[in-house]
Amino acid sequence: MNQPRNRTKSGLSRRTFIRDTATAIAGFTIVPRHVLGGFGFVPPSDKLNLAFIGVGAQGMRVMFHFLKEPDVQGIAVCDVNKSGSNYPQWSTHEFCNSVRNLLGVSSGWDWLSPDDPIQLSHTLKVTGGVAGREPAQKIVDAYNASGTRSGNSRGCAAYSDYRELLDKEKDLDAVVVCTADHLHAAISAAAMRKHKHVFCQKPLTHTIYEARRISDIARETGVAIRWWREPIPLAPNGRLVRLPACLWDGR
Repeated sequence: MNQPRNRTKSGLSRRTFIRDTATAIAGFTIVPRHVLGGFGFVPPSDKLNLAFIGVGAQGMRVMFHFLKEPDVQGIAVCDVNKSGSNYPQWSTHEFCNSVRNLLGVSSGWDWLSPDDPIQLSHTLKVTGGVAGREPAQKIVDAYNASGTRSGNSRGCAAYSDYRELLDKEKDLDAVVVCTADHLHAAISAAAMRKHKHVFCQKPLTHTIYEARRISDIARETGVAIRWWREPIPLAPNGRLVRLPACLWDGR
């Protein structure tokens, strides 16, 4: 006797097979990557891609703070200086110790802190550390590699010109600007016109005109801009006033 055409040799009907398979597929759960990675793990696709423009002494300090954020990934650095060992450290072996703390290691990176004496003023003497685009690139690469469970990390690019960086880094989300003061407004404006968010060291601008232009560009592009702010003394009415906030609000 021939088997019915709608049944397999095992006796399972094709309709039942299709129904059970569809049920199994519908019940299959895709586990989020952060669950597989463990508590606090943020997959690369969920991270903000940052570029650090200006990685001298202060720029390196700011970069360390940003890299510690779990949802941040450094993908590029930029500085006109390739490398130098005369950047002031606020304490002996500061740069070396900061990188060790960042990477969670207890040795290595001594070359970042040669600790040669630097006389900043008649009364202030500090020690020298190594900074610039190449040291910063090595630090970011080491940190990205240490935080990647699969062993595959994105390499950090290094640039001497911020305009080239903004043109080439298509996956960039935001920039951190820590250059010399007179370049803050120009670099921030260029990044915003590329629709990149901006964090800038103070002062964001040097003139009222620059502040108004930055405000206009922010409204036109819809990007976020944040800068380090410090309070000025109390106003006559007793309220604490922040000068950048006043400029931003047009007061």
